[in-house]
Amino acid sequence: MAVFNTYPKLDSLTGEEVVVLADSSGTRTVTATVSQIIEAPVSVTASGQFYSDKGAQVKRFADRLLVGVAADNPTLSDRASSSQDDWLSETMGATSIGPWALQDAQCASLAQFGNSAFVAGSRTSDAVTGKALLGFQPSSIGVASWGVSDDTSSPTTTTAYAYYGEAWRLAGVNYQPTFGMELEAVNFGGLAVGQSTPYAPNVGGGVYGIQLGAGGGQTSGTSDAAAGMVFVSNPNSWQVGIVFGAQSLTGTDGKDSGYASAVSLARNQALEWHTPETVSGVAGSNVGAFVRSTVTERTNGMRQEFTDNGILFGNIEGETLFSVASMPSPTNALQVQAGAATQAAGLYVQEGTGGSGNLGLFPASGGELQITSPVTGTGGTMPTVANGGFLHININGADYRIPLMAPDQVGG
Repeated sequence: MAVFNTYPKLDSLTGEEVVVLADSSGTRTVTATVSQIIEAPVSVTASGQFYSDKGAQVKRFADRLLVGVAADNPTLSDRASSSQDDWLSETMGATSIGPWALQDAQCASLAQFGNSAFVAGSRTSDAVTGKALLGFQPSSIGVASWGVSDDTSSPTTTTAYAYYGEAWRLAGVNYQPTFGMELEAVNFGGLAVGQSTPYAPNVGGGVYGIQLGAGGGQTSGTSDAAAGMVFVSNPNSWQVGIVFGAQSLTGTDGKDSGYASAVSLARNQALEWHTPETVSGVAGSNVGAFVRSTVTERTNGMRQEFTDNGILFGNIEGETLFSVASMPSPTNALQVQAGAATQAAGLYVQEGTGGSGNLGLFPASGGELQITSPVTGTGGTMPTVANGGFLHININGADYRIPLMAPDQVGG
């Protein structure tokens, strides 16, 4: 029998090697395979350290790790042969894309009982006490992931995703909704002091659902990102882009007379509508319309409000400057049009079928029409003939005619 510790060392283990062990009483020997030992429940007392050179116990898995139902996957190079044993691969295998998820997973966990497949957490109080041990001040991040795009070949089919997820609704599921992601902001600390604005987006104690930053805090070498959020068809479409629940914003429940801010923009930031034109090979680069504010001070501001049967334009305090009234089934429309050269800017009536070409100006009771116009021939004699004919006008329901004199009749 070879002397202990002189047996040849294996380069690797298959898991079927047999090891002789003692039971917990220490009086009886038992045998177990390496695979059984690895699968046995293990409780290890924490070392209290983080780095291996300081005494931390670091477990390493150089190849792949499968947990839960994912362990049923045989991890074969042939996708079809490797996708018949775990429920995710079986489900994906019935689709047009196929069971790709576990095939390329370095580490995978599939829940066995409909429970959470993976849970992660971190807290700031531990970051404070752990600073001395770590040698730096950590950020308390529950889950951190990076997708690094470093394939410089062109063209290429590689794409980097720091995070990717899919939520599937299968046929017949009609009672509960399905979410691609839900992020909950839970505030146990009362309302934060301060207000999030476009010029000061974060306040101490503020709780935020999503913050999209660009640059990752790098101090050099980075450039602007293309877009903060993009909706695409892949190949299906979203029935609605963004929905705010009636009670989701502080200030109103959607039925009262309150007010809530759904979107806050800084000065000069705009909402754009692009045209489908292609310019220099780029589709949709032209802007066809936009809405923005260039107001510098609140006292100079205005507001637009849609009300029942109308649109109100007012100052920032809500005092109406003018309004546009709506009506059912109109036959006549009013057009406001600018002029060019000698053409006058004006108000034009667009007469519809069965409508009227009349243009009405209606002062309030006791009011008057006020017009600024050049005046000539003061004190002159009224001609006996109206060379220009008569202008039709209706005042208080009665028709009248205003004689029109040619300039040479009244001295210019």
